[in-house]
Amino acid sequence: MTVSVWQEVPEPIQVEHDDAVIGAGIVGAYTATLLRERGRDVALIDARFPAAGASGRNAGFVLTAQREPYPVLIEQMGREAAREILTMVRENVLRMRSLANRFAIPLEDGAAHLAETHAEARELEHWARELEADGATVEFSHGDPYGSSGYTAMMQIENDFMVQPARLTEAIAATSGATLYDHNEVYAIEPAGECLLVRGRRAHIRCHRVYIATNGYGCDLHPYLHSIVRPVRGQITVTTPVERLINVAGITENHYFRQLPDGQLFIGGARAFFEAQEYTAEDAVTPNLHLNLVNYLRLRFPGVEFEVERQWAGIHGFTPDRRVAVGFLPNERRVVFAVGFSGYGNSIGLVAAERMVALALEGRDPGPLSATRFA
Repeated sequence: MTVSVWQEVPEPIQVEHDDAVIGAGIVGAYTATLLRERGRDVALIDARFPAAGASGRNAGFVLTAQREPYPVLIEQMGREAAREILTMVRENVLRMRSLANRFAIPLEDGAAHLAETHAEARELEHWARELEADGATVEFSHGDPYGSSGYTAMMQIENDFMVQPARLTEAIAATSGATLYDHNEVYAIEPAGECLLVRGRRAHIRCHRVYIATNGYGCDLHPYLHSIVRPVRGQITVTTPVERLINVAGITENHYFRQLPDGQLFIGGARAFFEAQEYTAEDAVTPNLHLNLVNYLRLRFPGVEFEVERQWAGIHGFTPDRRVAVGFLPNERRVVFAVGFSGYGNSIGLVAAERMVALALEGRDPGPLSATRFA
């Protein structure tokens, strides 16, 4: 985000902390937690408020998956690196579940990857077998889990679940021990002697190290970020309550859906059909994509009467290979980042935060998450 000279308060707060974390989504909030556990004095900064961005606008899926199917990761990275990603994701899912239980955030077990054609069913079975070969517990079966929706196969991975993502993010931020500076859009990170100065709309923060956890937002903080992360919009529609139709949340190649406890149908996706318009940082809804979402529900669950009750959009950050990037800003090792979760921040965000902190404080290589792959 950018800040005009008119928006900055006349006399911004002048404060000092050991570290500043920019972005109070789930990655930033957890980064602040990790730093406080190491005894650091931390400023947690957000342009709006905790979970205002993608962490409070996603579908709440916590999946043992990344944007690309596991066989594609193996082709792209090689087996060893793909297996390391899988290990991170499995650990992240368990940690997310543990945090949800700790903060008494309701969760729903299970999620099904679905095939819509016989060809997709063969691909899904291959995906399941590759996951099993590398230690994941997977159930694959032919047929339609909803009875008459036309799906040809499904795959479920142990420990996947649904959660209320905003409440979980807020709880992590609130218990992090960091000092929160909300409604404080950052417009510059500048050297200030032996320190850095983080200039925001209402607070200027001197610190020794900066952690950027803005995902799709904040690309304007440094030109380098433009080269590795791109804002991409995701849109969601929620209907009025209907009878119980969906006993397990579903994910297809282009759509994802679940039924909330009160009976509302929840659906997102369809970006691939409107790709050009969705490469944007504008979190506005568009009629054409939402019509696609509604029509998809009517196609898969025919005869069910509902009205649209709510629509919203959120901004993801996509890297060129659709995997998170962790690294330093060029020529500035006091500024680190973890961005570009490509819609899967719930699946790998906590582990990415760990890798970012370890890189900053110990110089530990982030492994397959390293942004040096884009050099």
